[in-house]
Amino acid sequence: MSNKIVVVDDEEAMLSLVERIVTGQRDITVLKAKSGPEALEMLTVHNAGIVLADIMMPGMSGMGLLDEIKMRWPDKTVIIMTAYGSIESAVEAMKKGAYDYITKPFQYDDLLLALDRAFERGRLIDDKRYLQEEILKYFGFSELVGNSKEMSAVYDTIRNVAATSATVLITGESGTGKELAARAIHFEGKRREKHFVPVNCAALPEAILESELFGHVRGAFTGAIRDNRGLLEEADGGTLFLDEVGDISPQIQVKLLRVLQNGEFRPVGAVKDKKVDLRIISATNKKLEQEIAKGAFREDLYYRLKVITLTMPPLSERKKDIPLLADHFLKKYAKKYEKEVTDISASAMSYLMNRPWRGNVRELENALARAVVITKGTVIDEKDLFPEECGEINVGFKQAKEQALMGFYKTYLTISLTRNKGNISKTAEECGLLRQSLQQIMKRCGINPEDFR
Repeated sequence: MSNKIVVVDDEEAMLSLVERIVTGQRDITVLKAKSGPEALEMLTVHNAGIVLADIMMPGMSGMGLLDEIKMRWPDKTVIIMTAYGSIESAVEAMKKGAYDYITKPFQYDDLLLALDRAFERGRLIDDKRYLQEEILKYFGFSELVGNSKEMSAVYDTIRNVAATSATVLITGESGTGKELAARAIHFEGKRREKHFVPVNCAALPEAILESELFGHVRGAFTGAIRDNRGLLEEADGGTLFLDEVGDISPQIQVKLLRVLQNGEFRPVGAVKDKKVDLRIISATNKKLEQEIAKGAFREDLYYRLKVITLTMPPLSERKKDIPLLADHFLKKYAKKYEKEVTDISASAMSYLMNRPWRGNVRELENALARAVVITKGTVIDEKDLFPEECGEINVGFKQAKEQALMGFYKTYLTISLTRNKGNISKTAEECGLLRQSLQQIMKRCGINPEDFR
């Protein structure tokens, strides 16, 4: 933050006194202005974050100057100087956005303390701005990698819808980056300073999901020992992201429809409604039109959710982006795991380009993360990506069979776990295995479900 302040007073003696006090005790540059217009001119030229202004001046008063500053530079910190008998004016100035006031005549320490607090506020504002910029870098477009025409269309849609509050339905196969797209819409939009609240609708039983979304009051059910705010309230002012929205029950669909229609909902067990102002972005890998035809999804809710539709392309349709994605994940996991891995061999890249990637970008990411961990060199080779598929048969039949079976397990379970985001119960059901049997196989293969979440 700049160490400059602008002091505004029509009396030269007061300007000189403030300059003498401040520069004698602090490393601060004082810019002196005898009127409001002169102060405004200084602020357009100099990077000064703090203004110390007398409230009673001929022409433009301190109050008028405050209004003009807050209109042009909302983050600037204004301290009002007022005579002892004009406290009411100081209070009015605070309501209009002044940060603090001091009364004339003032003690030297009072002036310095007010300025110290003002500079601390400025530093906090700078820190907040920096953090917001860093968050935007991370959650904005930076995690959506690719320059194919398919991804260019995705970027265009995100930019167009981010400035609005329209509901968005994101469709696409598992692992295509639907949540990343939702985050980009939020952090590129007007609600970026509020919460982005994601919830996986497929991961929770109906009763728990209802309580999580809408909250509950004490005594609503066994174990409800206190009132609980739901995710709708957490997202108030921001964005609620409903992942796998096609899996929600008819009962919750009805309650969600009411939120979309008039911004109202009722916590579980409550007798009064609550209101929220939020944006809802939803995502699904299901064909909701087919779910509607089966009677599993409400048609009116569907049209409320899909004011804007964004389709994330599968990796098989944007193979041009694989080298960029691979390099992105290589750098990401080399940094995370503190390994000196700098490149991918030509044969390994060819292998990546020709693989079907049924688990899409998530499967590619997992492959690169694993390769970074297991490689012994600085360059990732074919054998580092899927070692079970790249070895020569130079062992006995039994051992070769075991290796082949292990390779099948790893490939098959990687795809299934990717599709189910590491959910072991859903993966076991999909594979036709008992949960315990699946866990035993995963342990043998060294597969960690956390890598897929």
